[in-house]
Amino acid sequence: MAQPANAYGRSKLAGEQGIRASGCTHAILRTSWVFSAHGTNFVKTMLRLSDTRDQISVVDDQIGGPTPARAIATACLAIVGQLQDAPEKTGTYHFSGAPDASWCAFARTIFEQAARPTRVQAISTSAYPTPAARPLNSRLECNTTTSVFGLARPDWHAGLKECLTDLGVPT
Repeated sequence: MAQPANAYGRSKLAGEQGIRASGCTHAILRTSWVFSAHGTNFVKTMLRLSDTRDQISVVDDQIGGPTPARAIATACLAIVGQLQDAPEKTGTYHFSGAPDASWCAFARTIFEQAARPTRVQAISTSAYPTPAARPLNSRLECNTTTSVFGLARPDWHAGLKECLTDLGVPT
């Protein structure tokens, strides 16, 4: 297993280890690229930037699964219900949106669904330095979650449409 790339990842790993060490019935649900109409996230940032810019540069070599927060909440409820009846399902699982995409492709879809004319220029991670290291590959293998709990990866395109509707953005 790869070591966490930054302090955030190390703190998440420490939390997971603590849960496992407790011996309780649990499901650790790893996810990525969470978005919703609430809080700060990529979708809301892109919409805000599109209000003042005709073009933005977005990283195209980092790949992951944009995941609607609503789908995560629904999955958590389903998992908890199943764990009550089958505590042997305790473990660590992955759950992320499908299909996998780059940040650049995600941004282009946001603007397309929101009918925003903002153009997206694809750039490499090296052209957009950040204080925290970001992995190029954030894809999660979700087959175990599907086979154990019957939960398919949510379609992030549909989740994005719901998010934009919640934000009052015409689609």
